[in-house]
Amino acid sequence: MYLPFKLFKFIFCTLLLINSILCYDPAGRTSPNSVIIDDRLLIFSGYTNNNDYTFELFYLDLSKPFDNNNITWTLIPEGSLPDYPTSTWSTPELGDVVPPRQNMKGVIDNSGIIYIFGGYNATNLIINEGYLFNDMNILRTDSKTWTTLSISENLPIQCAEYTANILSNGIIVYVGGIEKVSVDANFTLVNMKEIKLFDTNKYEWSYINAVGDEIDPRWYFSSVLTPDGYIIIFGGTTFDHLTGVSPRLAMLDTNKNPFEWSIPSSSKANSPPYIWRHVANLYYDFMIISFGMEINTQLYSSQVYLYNIKSNKWVTTYSPPSLIPKPSTTTSGTSTATVNPATNSPTKKPSNSLAIGLGTGIGVAVLVSCIFIATFVFRKARRSRQRLDILEIPGSNQFQ
Repeated sequence: MYLPFKLFKFIFCTLLLINSILCYDPAGRTSPNSVIIDDRLLIFSGYTNNNDYTFELFYLDLSKPFDNNNITWTLIPEGSLPDYPTSTWSTPELGDVVPPRQNMKGVIDNSGIIYIFGGYNATNLIINEGYLFNDMNILRTDSKTWTTLSISENLPIQCAEYTANILSNGIIVYVGGIEKVSVDANFTLVNMKEIKLFDTNKYEWSYINAVGDEIDPRWYFSSVLTPDGYIIIFGGTTFDHLTGVSPRLAMLDTNKNPFEWSIPSSSKANSPPYIWRHVANLYYDFMIISFGMEINTQLYSSQVYLYNIKSNKWVTTYSPPSLIPKPSTTTSGTSTATVNPATNSPTKKPSNSLAIGLGTGIGVAVLVSCIFIATFVFRKARRSRQRLDILEIPGSNQFQ
């Protein structure tokens, strides 16, 4: 009986482990990081409450259909990356050239250079005291070196918690956030029509005053860049974090000069609640909004929302694209590099077949084990019964 029990226990524990990985239910969180790589939306880290960080890495398989009320996340074991056996976590030696900071966004160009503007260095979290920056730093991913660009003309006001998107012409568009006009001044929200532009070809700053619909100033919001040159923003909050902004979704047309804001009328129906500190990623026709905090309830969210950029409508179901060009770059957080469609159509991932095969194999193993255990128990019981029939003598165990 001991051997079958150990076998059953081993299989049961294995199933629990696999279930915890393949059927992961992440806690609600704010300020996670996100990136889409090979049809997978990867989520990393975040706050699960005001004083608790989390460092899980998990993903949503975008090669499979789903609805936003029935999301299947997959947890990636610590130290691993999905489908990349040679990929491991490491801490590159970059030096301490750039002072530490938070609340900034980075974009990457086609040559692998990451651009990071401004940000905030909190030196006292209790009273929210610290420094705002207005410098431009670049990280060359090939040589793993930081450089603070020496620019003196047209420098922006110190700014943080904006959105950043790089256009196909190499211009980075910075929208919204908070700024501080002087050391003694208070933080203020940036006017959404006062847009900063940085030319990555010339290393020059310029500015543009957008026209069109009125958009409430905000911070802790998200943005994605569509292939046809529209920047779609969503969510955010006022300075006190207690009030939602209007509209929740708006579009900036960067094809026009000057840029023009508009509010798609169809985007108001079935809109998500007021949320902030979430992430947004673009995958083909879908802007995917994930996690964040709901302003009205002040609850940490684990919800996913879907916005179809072609119909300009919020939808609840997602179907993977088929036989359409695939982007050649990945989208990360609230920024994206230039999108150049390729000619290859998406293919099914080996991991899907592996998961199906693994599940089938485990199911067969469990069934065989159960049959084996049942047979073993039945035979042992039968043998015990036979021994009792041999040893028992009628009347020998009766009281006199």
